[in-house]
Parts: sequence; C-alpha cells; structure tokens
Amino acid sequence: MTSLLPEKFTFTQSNLQAYVNCKYQFYLRYIEHFLWPAPATTDMLSFERDRQAGSRFHQLVHQLLLGLPASDLTLSAENDPDPRVGHWFDLFKRTIFKDLSGKLFPEYTLTANLEGLILSAKYDLLRQTGEVYTIYDWKSSRRKPSKMWLEAQMQSKVFPLVLSLQPARSADSAERHLRMVYWEVTEPEQPIVLEYSRAKLNAYQSEISALVSRIKAGAPQDFQKTADVQRCRTCIYRSFCNRPSEPAGLEEYLSSEYLALEEDTELLSEG
Repeated sequence: MTSLLPEKFTFTQSNLQAYVNCKYQFYLRYIEHFLWPAPATTDMLSFERDRQAGSRFHQLVHQLLLGLPASDLTLSAENDPDPRVGHWFDLFKRTIFKDLSGKLFPEYTLTANLEGLILSAKYDLLRQTGEVYTIYDWKSSRRKPSKMWLEAQMQSKVFPLVLSLQPARSADSAERHLRMVYWEVTEPEQPIVLEYSRAKLNAYQSEISALVSRIKAGAPQDFQKTADVQRCRTCIYRSFCNRPSEPAGLEEYLSSEYLALEEDTELLSEG
C-alpha cells in the first residue's frame, strides 16, 4: 500500500510527539497540511510574548556560543523589550555557561538512517569532551517539568538516538558517554540530566522504528483522535474535531502535562 507521506519525509521529535499525543493531529498537520489552526489559548497576546521572548533568548545564547562578545550580547539582552530576556541571559552566563568546555556545536542538526527512513534532530548545543557527548536543551518554561515527564517525551528519545546512530560513533562509546541536559530558567542551577545506556538506546530504536512503520503504513482511518479529551483544549486543531471549542487559559496551556509542540507554535504565524 502506498504511504500517505512523501517518500523523503523526515521524522523529528516534534512530528513523532504529535502522533503519540493524537494521531489525528498528526494527520491534519503532516498529511492534510492544514494551516489555519484555532487560537492556542484564551490569552494569545501573552502566549506570543512568551514565544518571542524565548526565541530571542535562544538567539542570544547561540551567538554567545559562537564566540560573539559577551558584553555586546549582554547589552542587547538588557535592552530587550521583555525584561525576562535579560534576566534569563544573565542566569545562563552565571550558571551552566561557565562550565562549558571542549568542542561546542550550537544549533547543530544531525540526521540518521533508521531502516531506510530519515530521522532528524536539531540540538540547541552538542558538546564533545573526548569521548563524552552531551546534548543540551535550553528551556524558558513558566514551570519546570518533572524528570519523569521529560524522559517520556520523544525529544529525550530521538535526540540521543540520532546521535548514537552516527557512523563515527561506536556502540561502546554511546553506552558509556552519552547524556542529555535540560537547562530551565526556573531552576538554572539544577538542570535535569538524563543518562543513556546501550540497552536504553536499543529500546528507543525499537520504539521509534515501530512508530514510523505504523505511520508510513497508516490509512486515513488509522489516524484516530486522542481519547484524552482534556488535551483537546490545548490543541490548535480542535476546531476540526467537534471537540471542546473553548481554548485553554495560558497557564493550563503551558502546564507540563500539555506543553505545546515547538513546531506547532511556529505554525501560528504562517499563512
């Protein structure tokens, strides 16, 4: 049977998470390409302010890691229209940045061949110190998610798996020296660190291979709506589903149980 997806479709943590959260959400976005979603929240002004502030903070960190003068970037951060950006940037410099050494690859994209399918990851920062590889992800959430919640997300599985599948990396080094660090502005001195064993990476590879196989083989009727109706209040595609039409409040939308997908928030400015 011919797949509904194009032959060269690239799987990422975002589209795989969409499928895990709601198969119909994946269908609407990645197969039907619907580009007119519903409002994400009842407070779109604050939502957009948060999104843009987070984006500018990421840009400043990227420039800092590229070696641009810290004094110039600090001045830019302090003059940002959102005072949180200057605060976040100062926290970043005073905490995790001072301990970064080795080879640094900011905003770095890798792809891997997963049984003939393309799997891609874009890292905020990939760091190599000898045979130790550390994946970093910067978060400007209003509330820090739990380690258990993060471990269950596709990002925490796809990112290390793509790195471990690179031809230059041996299975032994992947088992001993691969980890992921989530740095949150809410608790800058207590990043969440995830460690990866070869057994865990093998389990992720089996899980993701099964997911992409089901997606590639799926017929329209296989992309069912989620049974978790509460999740629909935070879904920007809810207007197509005859599910709750009232959008979530901002705090509900940004809660750790129903975090928006980064790519989906970018979709709000399309069209």
